Amino acid sequence: MALLFVLIFMAVRLFNIFLKILNLVYSTGQNAKVPDFLTSEIDETEFQQFKRYNKEKTLLSIYSDFFDTVITLSFLFLIYKKLEEIVSITENPIYNGILFFAAIAIIDFIISLPFSLYDNFSIEKRYGFNTMTPGLYIRDLLKSVALLVIIAGPLLAGSLWILYNISNWWIPLSIGILAVQLLAGWIVPTFIMPLFNKFTPLENDTLRERLETIAKKAGFKAKKIYVMDASKRSKHSNAFFTGIGKSKKIVLFDTLLDRCNEEEIEAVFAHEAGHYVNKDAIKNIVMSSMFLVAITYLLWLFMCSQLVQDYFGVHEKYTVLLYGMIFIGALFSLGRGFLNAYSRKVEFRADRYAAEVTGKPNNLVSALKKIYKSNMSNLNPHPLYAFFNYSHPTLDERIRELLKFK
Repeated sequence: MALLFVLIFMAVRLFNIFLKILNLVYSTGQNAKVPDFLTSEIDETEFQQFKRYNKEKTLLSIYSDFFDTVITLSFLFLIYKKLEEIVSITENPIYNGILFFAAIAIIDFIISLPFSLYDNFSIEKRYGFNTMTPGLYIRDLLKSVALLVIIAGPLLAGSLWILYNISNWWIPLSIGILAVQLLAGWIVPTFIMPLFNKFTPLENDTLRERLETIAKKAGFKAKKIYVMDASKRSKHSNAFFTGIGKSKKIVLFDTLLDRCNEEEIEAVFAHEAGHYVNKDAIKNIVMSSMFLVAITYLLWLFMCSQLVQDYFGVHEKYTVLLYGMIFIGALFSLGRGFLNAYSRKVEFRADRYAAEVTGKPNNLVSALKKIYKSNMSNLNPHPLYAFFNYSHPTLDERIRELLKFK
């Protein structure tokens, strides 16, 4: 049975790589053309640059996935068992477990660092997206490590204590995970996001009034509308609602303000307001909570089965937990296509709300064209790849739906 889990893990990883290769050939080959609705805005030279950018990004992702799969398999059969022996330096399994996961985090960081550096400072830089300096990259990294130690450390220690001291540990652990998930809705916008970005009140009075009108119609009460200095890291654009209770924020990327006119920004903002009106955040919390509880319960069953202990020769609960997370994570990833299908419906509803509340669907169409063009987004994804990996509809699909409101 343990061998079956390994085979499933390998099959899922190879299927993901296959999808990326399929998408690469389909979207960057000679038959890929500029969609009809963009021919007046993207010339052939620009489109060839789009294809080169997406080809480089996809190839890097394929190499990274293949390398990670090989490394994970070697760890499953060799390294995790040896690492378990190395960290067993005390009589307290909780301390040993913290050392175990800390060592894995360090190893994972070392392995992924070259790919991250090449992505940010080679591909993204050459195509004009990355604006992050090496100094900022290092500062972000140090802040992330500090947050990991301060927040994840105690949470891991508490989880391991539950694991070792409560027989039906999946119940309190599920409750704890759900509580942390809800608490994050307040902590992240209030304390964590300001550590990485500067948020300043929107100074454009005309635009602020337009957005406040949309927010009022949506029933979203926030004290201020903020502009985030996203441009210090990247030229990609976005806008979002975040937080709960008094921590609610309306945030616009400064790159969005530079790229779009007021009517287009209003349309993008109305799309985000649509998510709030449709209670998508609450639905996502409920759905993710159900999945987290299901995964935690399956992990408990998996650990009770003794499959990992018998097949791989590991003994500690924290090691078995990691094996379970890898195998069950692979199983659940098979369903991501259906989750993304639901997510795409959610995005269509938000687009529909934006078209209805502004009465001008063409404004959102225009904004989407600018955003997709400026991001060099893949304009011709393979349908099978999009089904499994796209949480948003393709640009073609979104525009066709929006034009129905004319």
